[in-house]
Amino acid sequence: MNALKQILKWTLICFLAFCTFNLFISGKYKMQRTITIDAPAYVVYGEVTDLQTWPTWDTWWEKDTTITTEYTGARYGVDSKMSWTGVYGFGSLEITAVSFADSINTELNFEGMSPAYGFWNFKETDEGTHITWGMKGEMPFFMHFMTMFFDAMAGPDFEAGLQGLKAKCESIPSRSSEVAIVDVPEQHYLFIEARCTMNEIGETIGATYGELFAYLGQNEIVPVGMPFTRWTSFPKQAGDEDVVVFDAGVLIATNHLGNGRIEGGLLRPRKTIQATHYGAYELSGNTHDLIDVYAAENGLEVIPGALEFYTNDPTTVAPEDVETLIIYDLVE
Repeated sequence: MNALKQILKWTLICFLAFCTFNLFISGKYKMQRTITIDAPAYVVYGEVTDLQTWPTWDTWWEKDTTITTEYTGARYGVDSKMSWTGVYGFGSLEITAVSFADSINTELNFEGMSPAYGFWNFKETDEGTHITWGMKGEMPFFMHFMTMFFDAMAGPDFEAGLQGLKAKCESIPSRSSEVAIVDVPEQHYLFIEARCTMNEIGETIGATYGELFAYLGQNEIVPVGMPFTRWTSFPKQAGDEDVVVFDAGVLIATNHLGNGRIEGGLLRPRKTIQATHYGAYELSGNTHDLIDVYAAENGLEVIPGALEFYTNDPTTVAPEDVETLIIYDLVE
């Protein structure tokens, strides 16, 4: 009986000591890691806001090859969510807020644990894009002591994930042709105006051209050139609203009025400045910048609103050889 009393006494002492210890330790935690990636901020932002790309660079999927992942909600940005089951149990990650090429907030949930709140910040520098990826939250009372070890436990996974993100973003193929001044004749075209977020450009362009070329077929109109887009509204800098407005068009031989949704247009004879971007479309901003620099150095004034012609089929060439002809009109 005395032995049982001693066990109960020391159990109570240890419990009270543990509670007292936790009482003087904050349950709040915050940790973060940083890296600089040699790529534009919008490229990194695009990778992170598309949860379906995370398994290609984040360390969680390397550490647990049994993970099965399900994606729900939006494909990109706010309200996109992924859930997984693996050797560490069930978990989910949801994007709760975004600011274009500037910041992202997430909520992470593991079965039986309090939510953790992730944050990403992007800042363009002369060396590339400086990335901060962190997490914060609060432990339940009896787990306050875990905050003392949280950085050491989670930090290496964040470092490995950032290294994977860096390797992926910096391996995207991209190059530009020389800039040229070209006189362009009068051209008729049909187009559809569309809008989307930055991440949805590829999907939206594909769907819009499907509608446009169906109309051409129904009306026996033969295009006389490759499809193109004209960008009319674009986020300019970090923090801008993530909305893109563009015309998806195709050149035709003669004037055609369209049907309201599909409209006819005319490109007047004009002097243009142009260059071809080779490789991943998400880095075509490099070729746009090249044109801007050439124009400034040669005293040329560029009219905003570029035309981009997709001059070959990306399914038949190597990724680094995909061609996008970028054309700006010049003030004459």
